[in-house]
Amino acid sequence: MKTNKVIAGFIYFFAGLGLLVCLGVGYLAATNWTGWSSMVSVLGLIKAESLFPSPVDKLITGATAGMVDSLGDPYSKYLTKEQWDELYLQLNAEFGGIGVYVVEMEGGRLTIVSPIKGTPAEKAGLKNGDIITRIDGKSTYGMNQDDAVHMMRGEPGTTLQISVYRAELNRELDFSIVREIINVPSVEDRIVGEAPAIGYIKLNQFHARSTDEMVRAVNTMTEKKVQGLILDLRDNGGGDFQAALAIADLFLGDAAVVSVEDARGYRTTHKAGAGAINTPLILLVNRNSASAAEILAGALQDNGRALLVGEKTFGKGLVQTVFPLTDGGALKLTTNKYFTPKGTDINAIGIMPDHVVANPDPEGQDMQMERAMELLRQQVK
Repeated sequence: MKTNKVIAGFIYFFAGLGLLVCLGVGYLAATNWTGWSSMVSVLGLIKAESLFPSPVDKLITGATAGMVDSLGDPYSKYLTKEQWDELYLQLNAEFGGIGVYVVEMEGGRLTIVSPIKGTPAEKAGLKNGDIITRIDGKSTYGMNQDDAVHMMRGEPGTTLQISVYRAELNRELDFSIVREIINVPSVEDRIVGEAPAIGYIKLNQFHARSTDEMVRAVNTMTEKKVQGLILDLRDNGGGDFQAALAIADLFLGDAAVVSVEDARGYRTTHKAGAGAINTPLILLVNRNSASAAEILAGALQDNGRALLVGEKTFGKGLVQTVFPLTDGGALKLTTNKYFTPKGTDINAIGIMPDHVVANPDPEGQDMQMERAMELLRQQVK
């Protein structure tokens, strides 16, 4: 008898769920009848009359991507299974490729930033600022960042043909590069000054292993008894939101890191814990410092924990959430806007450094680094 009641409960539950789904579909159809009717008509006409027929699943994929594109949000995107696999590999920091970071600059220019040290890209001579024009013979005109990255990934041992425009030479260069397994380190550290001892940490991106790498770097600096520390966020395009929070926790005491507001206007403030290092700190930023890098920079600047040196940052104050889908793809959707601890909305604005320094000068001297060193020496006298 008890089993029968349980079964009956399941039947009622799923019947109710089915009714709700039907009512929801019915409501959408009733309130958007013209749109639904047009979509069905277009599908029928394509299948019946188009000179270029396409499988229904491909049409549905195109319609799905079109829905997301209609948001007018450059950061929201429907990801195919292949694109989602690539993003997952990037967030987990290990893949077959050549070892470059790519950003989509103004006008859709796919630009290389920071070839990873020791990778095929660096060895071949690709440089920061090179604009990618062709990948395996295919023009990158109209190609987005995710598609370009997908094309450059591949099995280790295979060859990638890539062409770039280099402004300083005013011409296009062709490269043939053999892919390797790329273990993407996000952190580099070294001592850059003596008496006083000044440490330097370069954080290239925020991924699954970034926090552990930063902990090791900070511990190394502590062991070497540095009296000042430079954290370089230049050309850091962001990455994992949680990594930004965890890394901020290394430098901040009981303080706000960032406030995040969702689509319903509900705002949550994330706070740091006890903090791990109190060494005087300077952050280096530039126009390619974006997203998670700006979360960290804004938190340290607003809390008076660090001075910022360099150029105004990119201005991406939006957070994306990735929702895996049943077709193996995923929806990357902007779900939140973030604010610095003082409540500043930096989206499409950026963060202004405390000390604005253009870089590099005509001789290629790192003026931003020199200014950071100068400021630290003043603090630790």
